[in-house]
Amino acid sequence: MDSQGRQVIVCDNGTGFVKCGYAGQNFPSFTFPSLVGRPIIRAAHKIGDIEVK
Repeated sequence: MDSQGRQVIVCDNGTGFVKCGYAGQNFPSFTFPSLVGRPIIRAAHKIGDIEVK
């Protein structure tokens, strides 16, 4: 806790997993996989064999 009685949140953004919890705990409260992605851009229309975006 800080000087005002609030709990401090700690997040570790690792390459494989993100781990979050409160400062002073031995283990993280939450662990989930790190994911990075890009949107898939699909063609709006197709004219013959040509895709028009």
